[in-house]
Amino acid sequence: MKSVAILYIAIGKYDCFWDDFFSSSETFFLTDVLKVYYVFSDSKHIKQTHQVNVIPVKDEGWPRNTLNRFFFFDSISSKLLNHDYCFFFNANTKFLKPVIQEEVIPTDGQSNLVNLSWHNKTENIHAVLRYERNPASKAYIPQSEGSIYYQGGFFGGRTKEFLAMKDSILSQIKEDDEHGIIAVNNDESHLNKYLLDKHPRCLSGYYGRPEEWDFPKDPAIIFTKKEDKIGSVFIYRLKKKPFIYLLKHAYNKLKQKIL
Repeated sequence: MKSVAILYIAIGKYDCFWDDFFSSSETFFLTDVLKVYYVFSDSKHIKQTHQVNVIPVKDEGWPRNTLNRFFFFDSISSKLLNHDYCFFFNANTKFLKPVIQEEVIPTDGQSNLVNLSWHNKTENIHAVLRYERNPASKAYIPQSEGSIYYQGGFFGGRTKEFLAMKDSILSQIKEDDEHGIIAVNNDESHLNKYLLDKHPRCLSGYYGRPEEWDFPKDPAIIFTKKEDKIGSVFIYRLKKKPFIYLLKHAYNKLKQKIL
């Protein structure tokens, strides 16, 4: 492998996670491979270096900032073609143990994509981990389909397949935008729709679980507790969007439970 592109979004207060992410990635993640970071941010704290490319973006609030990730990736498609693999990580990702190529690179018979899943949908670990059930959305998955729920906090793959995934999901989000639709779990819903008939390398929670969870024990990667650094996530989002929007989003999630 020649090089890996690391994609990272740090908008608003989320830049406070950058130092831990970068230092832990350099210490533990694919240390035998050239890594180049592409950081989409409005921060003055994150500095451009020979290894870190900072791409200025606007803070459009939640959930637009997370939905925009595929627009961000699209804006640097030509640069990503210079790398063999691309991996995206949530802002609050922290590496705790070495992760080597053999653990995260797809093997023969897989689609050259890598995704993280915490559970089979029938286990219902957390109520928000639900497919989009609104037939009007391009992220729609019927009740009879799907067996794995993929997380949006860590995904990637070989650059060719990654960019194909980006193109498809971007098209889905644009079409939903035209009809005023936001999927129940935003970009993650579109990710699950895209992967419905694919066969990515599916990683367990060992490669990314919330810090506050007890299982799996001794993970290699965690998502640190956001509240410890940015306070209440709900209040933070409320400051970025009108209250009426959050009410509409809550109503959409309630409909998902009914469906």
